[in-house]
Amino acid sequence: MDARRLSALAVVALSFSSLAASHRTENFIVTARTASFARRVAEAAEQYRHDLAVSWLGRSLPRWRDPCPIEVHDSPTLGAGGVTTFYFDNGRPFGWKMVVQGSQARILDSVLPHEITHTIFATHFGRPLPRWADEGACTTVEDISERSKQHKMLIDFLLTNRGIAFNKMFAMKEYPRDIMPLYAQGYSLARFLIQQGGRRKFVEYIGQGMDTNNWTQATHDHYGYSSLGELQNAWLAWVKRGSPRIAVPIAARPANLPVAPTREPTAAGVPVSSNTVAATRSAGGTQELVDVQLNPPAAAGPLTMAPFTPGTTGRVALAVGSRPASRSPSSVSPYQLTRPQSPQQPSQQILEWSARR
Repeated sequence: MDARRLSALAVVALSFSSLAASHRTENFIVTARTASFARRVAEAAEQYRHDLAVSWLGRSLPRWRDPCPIEVHDSPTLGAGGVTTFYFDNGRPFGWKMVVQGSQARILDSVLPHEITHTIFATHFGRPLPRWADEGACTTVEDISERSKQHKMLIDFLLTNRGIAFNKMFAMKEYPRDIMPLYAQGYSLARFLIQQGGRRKFVEYIGQGMDTNNWTQATHDHYGYSSLGELQNAWLAWVKRGSPRIAVPIAARPANLPVAPTREPTAAGVPVSSNTVAATRSAGGTQELVDVQLNPPAAAGPLTMAPFTPGTTGRVALAVGSRPASRSPSSVSPYQLTRPQSPQQPSQQILEWSARR
């Protein structure tokens, strides 16, 4: 979901007292304005929990020890969004709490499956996922009306020097200050990879990357790319072509393809491959991405990326033609969210709070 500060927070706060009905199922306790919608949300949550777990993992999840409360705020005037919070204790998530808002249609077809997918990943992995993978994969289960907005924003971000270089994006343990490009780019990359092997392969890829902290090797083993730079170039070329369906894996290569040096993203610093992308405007006024290339790391100039340091964000740099000024989707700052402090101690994990206008 698009992560923004909720302009409707006051409305949600005022409407809290109006949540007068609840419905309980095996894994959820839903509170809403009406009994009928509370029941619809609860039954949909159980169905999504089963169906999406089978789709991503190949199996259903066991019953949670404690049910997940879902607080529902439905109104045609509310932007679609949600927040899911929980804790990890020795690899087991607990203390679930979910809040969803928006129109009834968007809650049921976008917000709820997105948030339920977060809980499936938390249950399966028992730890936080990389931000791009978590939000990106969860966005792929939303309705096409919401996913189309992400694609439109992605193109705008790439054309305004806000794309995130992969060696920076894969290293992110927290949401960046400029959060919307992470959502749009994470969704696009997750879609790109899922088309080359399906959801279960994507889950295995993320698992190997987290287990080994060697994303270069994981990327090669699962998708055939020899480095994150090569993956980024292939993804950018795919975006340039309009992000079409992939009939044959792009990275079909011999099994003995050499793997690039495996210096991986760390909290202290990230090895940089200098990626540059040029953007231009066609005669008809439409925006296009052109001249995708991977420059040598030592290349200098205004379009190369500096080494990463904590608190900064590496970007794919683009030269852009003049274009009408438009309101940035992330001009409203998002909430700052937290990660577990220690693998040995229970700690809160907030996945997102989001709203659309």
